[in-house]
Amino acid sequence: MKVTGSRKNETEVDWQIDRSPHGVYESYNRFMSHQFPAAVPGVEDDSPALARPFEVDMVRLAPGKKNCPRHTHSVQWEYYIVLSGQGHMLQEEGSEPLAMRPGDHLMQPPGSIHTVENDGEDDLCYYVIADNPSDQTCFYPDSGKWSAAGHVFRMVDADYFDGEE
Repeated sequence: MKVTGSRKNETEVDWQIDRSPHGVYESYNRFMSHQFPAAVPGVEDDSPALARPFEVDMVRLAPGKKNCPRHTHSVQWEYYIVLSGQGHMLQEEGSEPLAMRPGDHLMQPPGSIHTVENDGEDDLCYYVIADNPSDQTCFYPDSGKWSAAGHVFRMVDADYFDGEE
């Protein structure tokens, strides 16, 4: 079987909008890595799990917007490259936000709480590259939610043997 590379220009990819009900969170995304065939045979192109060994997204935030609620990844690494605009990577409560300016590269390891906020006057544009592990979970500390395998939920306490016998 012959294996060949492929190419896609970001200007050929439509922006997808992700907006919360009250508009606090609003990002425009070009899901660049989703433009290529899945890397694992039999995995659907729109499936995030195992579809590709990494994800590359181009993100645009309008002034005053955040990309998503603060969260932490269990095993995923994220690498950010700032193209234009200015903003901050908000982190754990009490931690200093990381400035985001053109030319900056930022790394978020697993377990680090983060979100991006545009506090400038122009759109903030950046790439985010993630290693896309198959066993990824997220925790949202401000709301106590979790996400895993495409589901968002809250955990509740239970007795160890509850429902077992």
